Amino acid sequence: MPEPIRKAILAHAENSLPDECCGLIATEEGAVRFAYPLTNANPSPATFTVDPLEHFGAMRHAESQGWEISGVFHSHPDGEATPSPTDVAMAWDPDWIHLIVGRGELGAFRIRGGEIEPVGLWWVSKGPHELAQPPE
Repeated sequence: MPEPIRKAILAHAENSLPDECCGLIATEEGAVRFAYPLTNANPSPATFTVDPLEHFGAMRHAESQGWEISGVFHSHPDGEATPSPTDVAMAWDPDWIHLIVGRGELGAFRIRGGEIEPVGLWWVSKGPHELAQPPE
């Protein structure tokens, strides 16, 4: 994941306080290409609902770039960067990546059949061949 995208997700979480932020992730060949910071249609510090019109707009933009919407991100303003029971219950696509911001950290997961699977993140900081593991 490019460092500017990680920073944009964290900024969207900060700007959405005290409510959860939300957005979609576009990928190409397994690499994150873009994050769409979207409106939480039902602002709440405990849940999120992606605005349907913005969801459609993000899908159209991603497709025009040759990308695929393959994940969602949201924040837990007062919680950890791990899926909550609500996140697990609401996960509908087992192949989607769920990026969760909690206390300034970013975690990545797949949720399949009620089971949470951590996904490793690699940060691209300077160029396509200079990779570093996420900070601990």
